[in-house]
Amino acid sequence: MPPSSPRAAGAARIVGVGGTASQAVSQTDYAARLGYHHLVSRTDFPHALTRERFDVILDPIGGPARLANIERLDRHGRLAVYGNMATFEPVRINSNDLLMDGKSVLTYNSNLLSQTHPDRLAATATEALRLLADGRIRIDITTEYELADVDSALQRLAAGGSRGKAVLRVG
Repeated sequence: MPPSSPRAAGAARIVGVGGTASQAVSQTDYAARLGYHHLVSRTDFPHALTRERFDVILDPIGGPARLANIERLDRHGRLAVYGNMATFEPVRINSNDLLMDGKSVLTYNSNLLSQTHPDRLAATATEALRLLADGRIRIDITTEYELADVDSALQRLAAGGSRGKAVLRVG
């Protein structure tokens, strides 16, 4: 199990969502090396998970996926929202509905944090770099692009044709 695996943080079952059905199948081995048990395509989400419930869900997408994520939370589950990549209308979440099942929605906005508490953001970044240096976590850089190739890099990312992290060289 790699040091950056969600299993290392105590997760018992890790499910990833992304890409097309064929991409989910082709990336199964790659995801397994990172600690994932199962991959679901964006088009099959959330239906492929049937009645499965989760203690924690990480949501960088927003829109209808956020509502589906809340439905997939188990009682006392936590939805961690750290992005809004979807171009959908804002999602309205009823706090009374959350209360009845003990569910929580937590948010993280590093841009806001940099403006309101830059010292906290710096401390978080320092800790992340320390964990990287110690080898307790890792970043799987799978592709590197030159600045002149930024258009093709963005197209590949938008098409879901990437895995791991892509690095753009600027100097």
